Amino acid sequence: MDATISPAGIAPSVWIARPHARPEPVELDAALAAVGLTDPRPVLVLVGGAANLSEAVAPALLTLFERIAPELDALGAAVIDGGTAFGVMALMGRARLSTGARFPLIGIAPQGAVAIDTGKPDQPAGKDGKARLDPNHTHFLLVPGDGWGEESPWISAVADRLARGRGTLMLVVAGGEITRCDVMHRLRTGGRVLVLAGSGGTADQLVDWRRHGAAGLDGPAVFDAEAPERALIDVLDLADAGEHLPGVLARAFAP
Repeated sequence: MDATISPAGIAPSVWIARPHARPEPVELDAALAAVGLTDPRPVLVLVGGAANLSEAVAPALLTLFERIAPELDALGAAVIDGGTAFGVMALMGRARLSTGARFPLIGIAPQGAVAIDTGKPDQPAGKDGKARLDPNHTHFLLVPGDGWGEESPWISAVADRLARGRGTLMLVVAGGEITRCDVMHRLRTGGRVLVLAGSGGTADQLVDWRRHGAAGLDGPAVFDAEAPERALIDVLDLADAGEHLPGVLARAFAP
Protein backbone atom coordinates (compact mmCIF):
# COMPACT_ATOMS: atom_id res chain seq x y z
CA MET A 1 0.00 0.00 0.00
CA ASP A 2 1.63 3.23 -1.12
CA ALA A 3 -0.83 5.66 0.39
CA THR A 4 -1.29 6.30 4.08
CA ILE A 5 -3.67 8.73 5.75
CA SER A 6 -2.02 11.64 7.52
CA PRO A 7 -3.83 14.50 9.30
CA ALA A 8 -3.59 17.89 7.67
CA GLY A 9 -5.90 20.13 9.65
CA ILE A 10 -9.57 20.00 8.76
CA ALA A 11 -9.45 18.37 5.32
CA PRO A 12 -9.26 14.70 4.31
CA SER A 13 -5.62 14.11 3.46
CA VAL A 14 -3.32 11.40 2.23
CA TRP A 15 0.43 11.07 2.58
CA ILE A 16 1.86 9.15 -0.37
CA ALA A 17 4.84 7.06 0.71
CA ARG A 18 7.42 4.74 -0.88
CA PRO A 19 7.05 6.21 -4.37
CA HIS A 20 7.91 4.64 -7.66
CA ALA A 21 10.16 6.59 -10.00
CA ARG A 22 7.03 8.26 -11.37
CA PRO A 23 3.37 8.38 -10.30
CA GLU A 24 1.79 5.01 -11.02
CA PRO A 25 -1.94 4.42 -11.64
CA VAL A 26 -2.32 2.01 -8.71
CA GLU A 27 -0.66 4.54 -6.42
CA LEU A 28 -2.89 7.37 -7.62
CA ASP A 29 -6.04 5.26 -7.34
CA ALA A 30 -5.16 4.35 -3.75
CA ALA A 31 -4.55 7.99 -2.83
CA LEU A 32 -7.76 9.24 -4.41
CA ALA A 33 -9.80 6.44 -2.87
CA ALA A 34 -8.31 7.19 0.55
CA VAL A 35 -9.78 10.69 0.48
CA GLY A 36 -13.08 9.64 -1.09
CA LEU A 37 -12.46 10.84 -4.65
CA THR A 38 -13.42 7.82 -6.73
CA ASP A 39 -15.90 9.14 -9.30
CA PRO A 40 -14.47 10.47 -12.59
CA ARG A 41 -14.99 14.20 -13.07
CA PRO A 42 -13.61 17.08 -15.15
CA VAL A 43 -10.56 18.73 -13.63
CA LEU A 44 -9.34 22.32 -13.72
CA VAL A 45 -5.65 22.50 -12.78
CA LEU A 46 -4.75 25.93 -11.39
CA VAL A 47 -1.09 26.94 -11.35
CA GLY A 48 0.62 30.29 -10.96
CA GLY A 49 1.68 32.98 -8.58
CA ALA A 50 2.02 32.14 -4.91
CA ALA A 51 3.87 34.52 -2.58
CA ASN A 52 5.02 36.49 -5.63
CA LEU A 53 1.52 37.21 -6.95
CA SER A 54 1.09 40.92 -7.65
CA GLU A 55 -1.35 42.72 -5.36
CA ALA A 56 -2.48 44.65 -8.42
CA VAL A 57 -4.09 41.58 -10.02
CA ALA A 58 -5.31 39.77 -6.90
CA PRO A 59 -8.72 41.54 -6.69
CA ALA A 60 -9.49 40.80 -10.35
CA LEU A 61 -8.50 37.17 -9.87
CA LEU A 62 -10.71 36.76 -6.82
CA THR A 63 -13.63 38.19 -8.78
CA LEU A 64 -12.86 35.83 -11.66
CA PHE A 65 -12.69 32.78 -9.40
CA GLU A 66 -15.98 33.76 -7.77
CA ARG A 67 -17.46 34.05 -11.25
CA ILE A 68 -16.45 30.55 -12.30
CA ALA A 69 -17.18 28.78 -9.01
CA PRO A 70 -20.88 28.16 -9.81
CA GLU A 71 -19.91 26.95 -13.29
CA LEU A 72 -17.47 24.47 -11.79
CA ASP A 73 -20.25 23.17 -9.56
CA ALA A 74 -22.66 22.89 -12.47
CA LEU A 75 -20.09 20.95 -14.50
CA GLY A 76 -19.33 18.57 -11.64
CA ALA A 77 -15.67 19.56 -11.85
CA ALA A 78 -12.82 19.44 -9.37
CA VAL A 79 -9.96 21.93 -9.00
CA ILE A 80 -6.37 20.88 -8.34
CA ASP A 81 -3.65 23.31 -7.25
CA GLY A 82 -0.66 23.52 -4.90
CA GLY A 83 -2.82 23.76 -1.80
CA THR A 84 -0.98 26.41 0.21
CA ALA A 85 -2.27 29.62 1.78
CA PHE A 86 -0.62 31.85 -0.82
CA GLY A 87 -1.50 33.57 -4.07
CA VAL A 88 -3.84 31.96 -6.56
CA MET A 89 -4.37 28.95 -4.29
CA ALA A 90 -5.60 31.04 -1.39
CA LEU A 91 -7.76 33.10 -3.76
CA MET A 92 -9.45 29.99 -5.14
CA GLY A 93 -10.09 28.81 -1.60
CA ARG A 94 -11.63 32.16 -0.68
CA ALA A 95 -13.79 32.14 -3.80
CA ARG A 96 -15.10 28.67 -3.04
CA LEU A 97 -15.92 29.71 0.52
CA SER A 98 -17.55 33.03 -0.36
CA THR A 99 -19.78 31.56 -3.07
CA GLY A 100 -20.80 28.48 -1.12
CA ALA A 101 -19.48 26.29 -3.93
CA ARG A 102 -19.25 22.52 -3.45
CA PHE A 103 -16.58 21.42 -5.95
CA PRO A 104 -13.61 19.47 -4.55
CA LEU A 105 -10.60 21.75 -4.14
CA ILE A 106 -7.57 19.49 -3.98
CA GLY A 107 -4.14 20.69 -2.90
CA ILE A 108 -1.09 18.68 -4.01
CA ALA A 109 2.20 19.60 -2.34
CA PRO A 110 5.57 18.02 -1.46
CA GLN A 111 5.58 16.59 2.05
CA GLY A 112 8.81 18.26 3.09
CA ALA A 113 7.80 21.76 1.98
CA VAL A 114 4.58 22.24 3.94
CA ALA A 115 3.50 22.49 7.56
CA ILE A 116 1.11 19.60 8.18
CA ASP A 117 -1.77 21.71 9.40
CA THR A 118 -3.95 24.34 7.80
CA GLY A 119 -3.43 27.12 10.35
CA LYS A 120 -5.16 30.44 9.88
CA PRO A 121 -5.55 32.42 6.65
CA ASP A 122 -3.42 35.26 8.03
CA GLN A 123 -0.60 32.89 9.02
CA PRO A 124 0.72 31.47 5.74
CA ALA A 125 3.92 30.08 7.28
CA GLY A 126 4.31 27.53 10.05
CA LYS A 127 6.72 27.76 12.97
CA ASP A 128 9.41 25.99 10.95
CA GLY A 129 9.03 28.37 8.03
CA LYS A 130 7.28 25.81 5.86
CA ALA A 131 4.21 26.86 3.91
CA ARG A 132 0.86 26.35 5.57
CA LEU A 133 -1.91 24.51 3.79
CA ASP A 134 -4.92 26.61 2.87
CA PRO A 135 -7.87 26.05 5.26
CA ASN A 136 -10.44 26.47 2.48
CA HIS A 137 -9.27 23.44 0.51
CA THR A 138 -11.29 20.26 0.81
CA HIS A 139 -8.61 17.61 0.21
CA PHE A 140 -4.81 17.33 0.25
CA LEU A 141 -2.44 14.87 -1.38
CA LEU A 142 1.03 15.22 0.12
CA VAL A 143 3.52 13.70 -2.29
CA PRO A 144 7.17 12.65 -1.94
CA GLY A 145 9.69 15.48 -2.00
CA ASP A 146 11.19 18.32 -0.01
CA GLY A 147 11.22 21.12 -2.56
CA TRP A 148 8.74 22.99 -4.70
CA GLY A 149 8.54 21.63 -8.21
CA GLU A 150 8.73 18.00 -7.10
CA GLU A 151 4.93 17.95 -7.02
CA SER A 152 4.60 19.00 -10.69
CA PRO A 153 4.42 15.52 -12.25
CA TRP A 154 1.96 14.46 -9.55
CA ILE A 155 -0.37 17.37 -10.26
CA SER A 156 -0.58 16.42 -13.91
CA ALA A 157 -0.91 12.69 -13.21
CA VAL A 158 -3.59 13.09 -10.55
CA ALA A 159 -5.62 15.35 -12.84
CA ASP A 160 -5.63 12.75 -15.60
CA ARG A 161 -6.37 9.90 -13.22
CA LEU A 162 -9.27 11.70 -11.54
CA ALA A 163 -10.74 12.88 -14.85
CA ARG A 164 -10.50 9.49 -16.60
CA GLY A 165 -11.39 11.06 -19.92
CA ARG A 166 -13.89 13.60 -18.58
CA GLY A 167 -11.75 16.56 -19.65
CA THR A 168 -8.89 18.51 -18.09
CA LEU A 169 -7.62 22.06 -18.49
CA MET A 170 -4.65 23.81 -16.88
CA LEU A 171 -5.18 27.51 -16.06
CA VAL A 172 -1.96 29.52 -15.73
CA VAL A 173 -2.01 32.78 -13.77
CA ALA A 174 1.21 34.77 -13.29
CA GLY A 175 3.82 32.54 -11.62
CA GLY A 176 7.55 31.92 -11.71
CA GLU A 177 9.97 29.02 -12.06
CA ILE A 178 7.71 26.42 -10.43
CA THR A 179 4.86 27.42 -12.72
CA ARG A 180 7.12 26.82 -15.73
CA CYS A 181 7.80 23.36 -14.32
CA ASP A 182 4.07 22.69 -13.93
CA VAL A 183 3.37 23.80 -17.48
CA MET A 184 6.26 21.77 -18.87
CA HIS A 185 4.92 18.57 -17.33
CA ARG A 186 1.41 19.29 -18.57
CA LEU A 187 2.50 19.99 -22.13
CA ARG A 188 4.63 16.86 -22.22
CA THR A 189 1.55 14.77 -21.45
CA GLY A 190 -0.45 16.50 -24.19
CA GLY A 191 -2.66 18.45 -21.80
CA ARG A 192 -4.40 21.66 -22.84
CA VAL A 193 -3.20 24.86 -21.19
CA LEU A 194 -5.07 28.18 -20.91
CA VAL A 195 -2.97 31.22 -20.02
CA LEU A 196 -4.34 34.46 -18.54
CA ALA A 197 -2.63 37.29 -20.40
CA GLY A 198 -1.99 40.35 -18.28
CA SER A 199 -1.57 38.43 -15.03
CA GLY A 200 2.22 38.77 -15.11
CA GLY A 201 5.20 36.48 -14.66
CA THR A 202 5.37 33.15 -16.43
CA ALA A 203 1.85 33.55 -17.79
CA ASP A 204 2.81 36.60 -19.83
CA GLN A 205 6.01 34.90 -21.01
CA LEU A 206 3.91 31.98 -22.19
CA VAL A 207 1.62 34.37 -24.05
CA ASP A 208 4.62 35.81 -25.94
CA TRP A 209 5.85 32.30 -26.70
CA ARG A 210 2.44 31.19 -27.96
CA ARG A 211 1.75 34.24 -30.08
CA HIS A 212 5.21 35.05 -31.39
CA GLY A 213 7.51 32.11 -30.62
CA ALA A 214 9.39 34.59 -28.47
CA ALA A 215 12.35 33.38 -26.46
CA GLY A 216 12.44 34.13 -22.75
CA LEU A 217 11.33 30.83 -21.25
CA ASP A 218 14.50 29.21 -20.00
CA GLY A 219 14.53 25.46 -19.75
CA PRO A 220 13.89 22.35 -21.79
CA ALA A 221 13.14 22.01 -25.48
CA VAL A 222 9.41 21.94 -24.84
CA PHE A 223 9.67 25.74 -24.77
CA ASP A 224 11.59 26.12 -28.04
CA ALA A 225 10.06 28.44 -30.63
CA GLU A 226 9.32 25.54 -32.98
CA ALA A 227 8.08 23.11 -30.33
CA PRO A 228 4.76 21.50 -31.34
CA GLU A 229 3.52 21.93 -27.77
CA ARG A 230 2.85 25.60 -28.53
CA ALA A 231 -0.36 24.48 -30.24
CA LEU A 232 -1.66 23.12 -26.91
CA ILE A 233 -1.76 26.63 -25.43
CA ASP A 234 -4.68 29.04 -25.64
CA VAL A 235 -4.70 32.61 -24.38
CA LEU A 236 -7.40 34.60 -22.61
CA ASP A 237 -6.99 38.22 -21.53
CA LEU A 238 -7.49 38.73 -17.82
CA ALA A 239 -9.63 41.79 -18.53
CA ASP A 240 -12.12 39.67 -20.51
CA ALA A 241 -11.85 36.44 -18.57
CA GLY A 242 -14.95 36.97 -16.45
CA GLU A 243 -17.05 37.08 -19.60
CA HIS A 244 -15.41 34.25 -21.52
CA LEU A 245 -13.91 31.75 -19.06
CA PRO A 246 -17.23 30.12 -18.03
CA GLY A 247 -17.90 29.26 -21.67
CA VAL A 248 -14.37 27.96 -22.14
CA LEU A 249 -14.84 25.64 -19.17
CA ALA A 250 -18.22 24.45 -20.43
CA ARG A 251 -16.70 23.51 -23.79
CA ALA A 252 -13.59 21.91 -22.29
CA PHE A 253 -15.62 19.81 -19.86
CA ALA A 254 -18.57 18.96 -22.07
CA PRO A 255 -19.54 15.26 -21.87
